Amino acid sequence: MSKLSERLTSRAAELNISQTDLASRVDMSQPSISDLFAGLTASPRKWREIAKVLQIDEAEMLELIRDAVSEAGKTQRVPRSISSSGVRSFLEDHEPNAILDPAPISGSSGRPGRMLPVLGEAVGGDDGQYTFNGQVLDYVACPPSLANVPNAYAVWIDGESMYPRYKSGELVYVHPGKPARRGDDVIVQVKPRHEDMPPRGFVKELVGFIGDKLVLKQYNPDMRIEFPRSDVISIHPITFSGKY
Repeated sequence: MSKLSERLTSRAAELNISQTDLASRVDMSQPSISDLFAGLTASPRKWREIAKVLQIDEAEMLELIRDAVSEAGKTQRVPRSISSSGVRSFLEDHEPNAILDPAPISGSSGRPGRMLPVLGEAVGGDDGQYTFNGQVLDYVACPPSLANVPNAYAVWIDGESMYPRYKSGELVYVHPGKPARRGDDVIVQVKPRHEDMPPRGFVKELVGFIGDKLVLKQYNPDMRIEFPRSDVISIHPITFSGKY
């Protein structure tokens, strides 16, 4: 059990808040809260709401999340319950299109309806960093425009680093096979700071390659972010977004 799950469990007990009650208050499913308390999830997208209900300071919550994500990145793989021939961990290979691609799921009409995985653990902070450790946070219905796109995926926006372009809580859909153009909003995956850690990801606007640097634009605060070209694993364009 991580320090995060221990802290959440103790605070819930102190405040006499059940997992079911917490799930209802923050509008999450009870299984998702259960996974968080059990240490199976390191960074829920509604961590701010959870911190508020459990009366945990946001700075403390972020520190606990960073530690939990760091530990998960060293050992975590896709849960056995969702493993299939089309589902694999980012840590098994770092190819540019190494994205989880689950099998179709039948819809209410009886016809196969593809579901896209929501990937990435939000670490928080001004730069809006994500950790791609192969964990699936959720599944969402695949939009028609991505129905035939191999390895398409989605990411929850956390934080305000791209506000007002994207608000915290929005869902962005990603086309990993489409070439990114200057001015596109993109998910950039870069090498981790340490070899035993999973790749880092950033949601930014693509400025382009300048010399041996990849240059990205951030909106809030307005600034440019650079990475060495050699550290860039992939650049995937965001095709569109939605609140839910």
